[in-house]
Amino acid sequence: MLDLTSFWISLQVAITSTIIVAIVGVLISKWLYNKKGNWVKILESFIILPIVLPPTVLGFILLIVFSTKSPVGQFFINILHLPIVFTLTGAILASVIVSCPLMYQHTINGFRSINQKMINTAKTMGASETKIFFKLILPLSKRSILAGIMMSFARAIGEFGATLMVAGYIPNKTNTLPLEIYFLVEQGKENEAWLWVLVLVAFAVTVIGTINLMNKDKYREVD
Repeated sequence: MLDLTSFWISLQVAITSTIIVAIVGVLISKWLYNKKGNWVKILESFIILPIVLPPTVLGFILLIVFSTKSPVGQFFINILHLPIVFTLTGAILASVIVSCPLMYQHTINGFRSINQKMINTAKTMGASETKIFFKLILPLSKRSILAGIMMSFARAIGEFGATLMVAGYIPNKTNTLPLEIYFLVEQGKENEAWLWVLVLVAFAVTVIGTINLMNKDKYREVD
């Protein structure tokens, strides 16, 4: 019988990290979407950096920052009682870091695509910034936000390098699907590995196809 433990661990990691990323991505995008200046470009470079960095490099940085010997790691262990390294929390943290740039890019592009005249009109009618955001910007950006959530979830469920560095491969604890595939191949269990590979490929195709269907009217407008 196929062991589904790695599947459920991956699902838990992906769902938790996506919820965090969705909230953080929207908040950062709300703060930056109408800001200008070189400092914005510099800050955005750091936000998007995890896309460019090799996952193992990112994982190594997280491993050093949250190790038991670092002040940050000690704070999480002694104050928050939440160890990061070689735990499920570490896997979630790695997924948050690598998927947040995707959420940010989709969300802020959605915010910036809104006609500024509509926002200015709402301001002249006395609408507050909060009301404009919740009644105008969020509804008009819902497809971009949803696409960001889906891409972030897909990225989280497929995360390998940073997760292996920070959370490690601990059976029944941190063995997410990508890690399970890697170690199944190492053990010569290629048939089991193929099954999980097909599951992840089917999931990725579903996500991409859904996003394309959501944006099909945009493609028509371009045509």
